[in-house]
Amino acid sequence: MKSKEKIVQSLIELMRTNEFETITVKNISQLAQINRSTYYRNFKSKEDIIGYKLESIMNEYLEEFQNKQVKNKETYIQTILETFLKYDEFFKIIHKQNQSYIIQKVLIKFFSNKLENTSKKEKYQIYYHIGGIYNFIICWIENNMEDEPANLAKIGAKITSNIEPYLI
Repeated sequence: MKSKEKIVQSLIELMRTNEFETITVKNISQLAQINRSTYYRNFKSKEDIIGYKLESIMNEYLEEFQNKQVKNKETYIQTILETFLKYDEFFKIIHKQNQSYIIQKVLIKFFSNKLENTSKKEKYQIYYHIGGIYNFIICWIENNMEDEPANLAKIGAKITSNIEPYLI
């Protein structure tokens, strides 16, 4: 296992039983069996570790969505939810630890290419849409991620039926 993955897994493990604020670089490094310089070579902060994990999940989502034959809002929403559901424990842990705001940061970073060469109105629409996705996911996490992605995708597609542009 690569150092980055060891660090990610160690932080997740520590967050299961410790408050996020009390987890130190030393704790993470010891559990990952790496030295501090390896930690700092890979990450600047604990939030960066969570962001890295979220970016890898978003890349997995994009790959899965691109492989689908049908590309509409419902498939777009269902695919992101199905991808996130694979990592439900991770999402529940970061939410419990008050770190779920990082999801929104990663969504903005992930969809920032949509912000290039757009009007001010379109930027507001994109940010509004990202906020909707974020809050939709937060509501799902708070409901213990028990609702089926297909059912939620139908709801999400209906909610956004008059909103353009969407990020697919």
